[in-house]
Amino acid sequence: MFRLFGFDVRVGSGFVIFLALIAFLYPNEYGLWLAGGIAVFTLIHELGHAIAARSSGAEASISLAFMAGYTSFSTPKPLRGARKALISFAGPLSQIVASVAVLLAMGIEPWSIDSVRAGSDAARAIWWAGPMIGLLNLVPVLPLDGGHLAQTALEGVLRRPALREMAIASVAVTVGVAVLMAVTGNTGFVIFIAFLLIGQLQILQRTSTKPPKPVPAHAWADDGFMQSQAPSPWQLAYRAAAAGRHDEAERLILADLLTDAADSTDRVRWAPPYDAPAEALRTVVEALPTELPQGNAYSQRILAEVLLATGFPRAGGEYAAAGFERHRTPMLAVLVARAAARMGDQTNALQWVRAAMEAAAGRPDDERSVVGRVLDVAPELAAVRADPAFLTGRAALR
Repeated sequence: MFRLFGFDVRVGSGFVIFLALIAFLYPNEYGLWLAGGIAVFTLIHELGHAIAARSSGAEASISLAFMAGYTSFSTPKPLRGARKALISFAGPLSQIVASVAVLLAMGIEPWSIDSVRAGSDAARAIWWAGPMIGLLNLVPVLPLDGGHLAQTALEGVLRRPALREMAIASVAVTVGVAVLMAVTGNTGFVIFIAFLLIGQLQILQRTSTKPPKPVPAHAWADDGFMQSQAPSPWQLAYRAAAAGRHDEAERLILADLLTDAADSTDRVRWAPPYDAPAEALRTVVEALPTELPQGNAYSQRILAEVLLATGFPRAGGEYAAAGFERHRTPMLAVLVARAAARMGDQTNALQWVRAAMEAAAGRPDDERSVVGRVLDVAPELAAVRADPAFLTGRAALR
């Protein structure tokens, strides 16, 4: 791993193997230039994503893997469609612009096939590694950047997350192209097509929905939220956000959050949305303001848990930490520990586990038992549970 322009860059062994495979398949000067061009322009591509993400207030890192590069980033809250589209487009745009500039400097006209063919091995390799792969990345199927752009547009129309719909459409298009290529005898892109299809099937598997298990004394709403006698604020907010009434969704969550804001207890107010689909929860989170106000302990804990569950550990951890300073409830400290562990900060996670145990020490037996069970099963805390300090504190908590 190394740092470039303030970003962590991880080069996986698969990326190195892929470049070596390219050089092996083309055992001449062209193969070396092609492998080198792919390495350089892939990095430029991911830097485009990372810089665009940072301009949106996100923290980004780059990973280079087999046949692909990835830019991961975390934001204080979900990004709007236009900003997500800009981040998706910035990668291929950077790759195309940089490679076209190199070709022009070499005296090659990138838009002229005859000019490229008449050029050197280096020019032809750069033409493929730069503008051609960059343009190919804009094809509107997942997991390509063009697919993410199409998904953002689709979500703008549907007013809800559309990853699964986009994955299904991508599989259909990719299979159709594969059949067409087989019929015409064109197998030049068979490896690339297979790579796309594998990625799309993985997305489908991740987004598959299973019917929920029956829950005693509760009824399932049509939109997936568990409710008792009255809908929870999260359920009402989801219905409003899904209908495009984002201001109403924000008002519902903030109104509940600020109800009895001075209350320092963690008592149950309504059924938490633990069984709601993650995409439904994200729809509500996207309607909330960037600066979240402090509120009652229970609603603040639920909001922090939702942020953690929808892929925003930093935002959830910081919000739970601010709530803990106000309410000193052990479950808020547990949430900070989980968020820290999710981000790889095991030392900080252990400190917050200790804070949770100390806060739970004077609580009733049933509350201490709940805190202990969460500490025992939270997947993010698996590494922390092996620490002697955790074992000692856990024994005291019993």
